[in-house]
Amino acid sequence: MRDPRLTTLADLLCRYSLEVGEGDTVLIDGPALAQPLFVEVVRKVTELGGHPMVRPRLERAQAVFLEGASEEQLRTVTELDRIEVETPTRSLSVWGQRNNRFLSGIDPDRQATRSAATRQLFERFFEREAAGEVRWCGTAFPCDASAQDAGMSLTEWEDFVYSAGHLEDPDPIAFWRAQSERQDRIAKRLQHVRQLRIVGEDTDLRLDVSGRKWMNADGRQNFPDGEVFTSPVEGATEGHIAFSLDAPYNGNDVAGVRLWFEGGKVVREEATKGGRFLTQMLDMDEGARYLGEAAFGMNEEIRHGTRDTLFDEKIGGTCHVALGMGFPECGGSNSSGLHWDMVCDLRSGGEVYADGEVIYRDGQFL
Repeated sequence: MRDPRLTTLADLLCRYSLEVGEGDTVLIDGPALAQPLFVEVVRKVTELGGHPMVRPRLERAQAVFLEGASEEQLRTVTELDRIEVETPTRSLSVWGQRNNRFLSGIDPDRQATRSAATRQLFERFFEREAAGEVRWCGTAFPCDASAQDAGMSLTEWEDFVYSAGHLEDPDPIAFWRAQSERQDRIAKRLQHVRQLRIVGEDTDLRLDVSGRKWMNADGRQNFPDGEVFTSPVEGATEGHIAFSLDAPYNGNDVAGVRLWFEGGKVVREEATKGGRFLTQMLDMDEGARYLGEAAFGMNEEIRHGTRDTLFDEKIGGTCHVALGMGFPECGGSNSSGLHWDMVCDLRSGGEVYADGEVIYRDGQFL
């Protein structure tokens, strides 16, 4: 039985997020379990005159490859990999897994080697996106693994996911256009700031954002969405930050992360869980210990952590930073095979200073 919310989601993704038009080649990449969403997206892409490229993935096959591949195989990028980066004019990534820890048994060094090898693909895709050659959006397909991580039944998780996207509103696209205007006002305000100082429990972090562009994440690149973000000046981050929410990455449990920065670089890291994995990811390449993103979550429908970064980084009243790859469209130049978002809750006593003036307190812009 078709869930009408999936039909609405596919319509919003194609008409609002990606703006699929006649002749567009649309890559649809994600787990095979997301077949119901794949079907609805293909239906809508076809209706709009586009050409769907469907790429369902198998998590167990990925794990088998990482576990058994030689060093040469781990480092090899195939011609087909490059074609999938160079060909689409629209690209949709669907996220969801049967087991969110399917890579937890794989040596982190092997995962880091593979991530470093595919870094060139991410960099090329970011180049195409910054040049306006391709539009991209990532979205979640509600599945049992994520529901379990969030401590919900599948039905509860589906309701949460679709509510976060306002898919049951009379006109979801109208909501996101209004949200876009609200966030745009914040992005324009931040555009004139040179230094941000984030203060909270066990946190005092200073970021140089001078000359960097703030972007309005309003459902066109992630869905559900709700944040404003930029890439901080490389080499200028100072201080320390403690992350309130768990930070799972590539199926590995990581929690209680604390980072110390000097000269823009992480010089010390701690975690109450997954510390070895954290260090190995930070040692992946030269850029992994530098920030590629700083952002503020602005989705008021998302109020608590779910252990799913797509949602947690959008929580209204939080900030997050990402280690690794920066955004060229923001002026970022940090290059890495890593892009790892970590969230800090500012709703109880948190403050943000812009060039010495308080502009944000207890999770709200003043």
